[in-house]
Amino acid sequence: MSKNAELIADGLDCFAEDFEKVSLHGETIKNAEFEECTFVSCDFSETLFRSCRFIDCRFENCNLSLMKLTDSKVSGCEFISSKLIGIDWTMCDWKSLLSNEPMKFKQCILNDSNFYGLLQDRIEIRECSAKDLDFRSGSFKNADFRGSDFKGALFGDTHLEYANFTDASNTNIDLKNNYIKGAVFNRYEALYMLESMGIVLVD
Repeated sequence: MSKNAELIADGLDCFAEDFEKVSLHGETIKNAEFEECTFVSCDFSETLFRSCRFIDCRFENCNLSLMKLTDSKVSGCEFISSKLIGIDWTMCDWKSLLSNEPMKFKQCILNDSNFYGLLQDRIEIRECSAKDLDFRSGSFKNADFRGSDFKGALFGDTHLEYANFTDASNTNIDLKNNYIKGAVFNRYEALYMLESMGIVLVD
């Protein structure tokens, strides 16, 4: 366990700290602030962060599944090779952020998470398992979704203008009920979406 493990407590205010192999499984942390901090191989599964702040932090090889971020602020955070299953991102406090920088997920497992109604233009979800995510009524313009698997993901009234879906799979997006001007898809995925609407394609 990291020597900094005992420092994570209610009211903590830290800048540019490194945390490694810290376990807070199932615990509750209130009013803590983390800015430009790095978390490596930490277990925050089922941890409740209430009214906390994570600004420009990096999480690598962490287990964050079922983590709760009730009334917490998250901006500019990067997640690498981490598990983030079943997180309800709508519980965060997005409205009071003066500058909301998009989140970045790379080679993560994000299955069964909720992004409903969020404004996360320029979000990055690259080479991730993004199964059964809810993107309905949200804005993800200029997003980078390259190489991710969106099997079962929900899109409806979703702004995806100029999003990059190159090498993404299972992008079952209704072209009539979403905004996809300028979005980039592989030819196979584009044909798949057209066929799913009952359009007959011939050579």
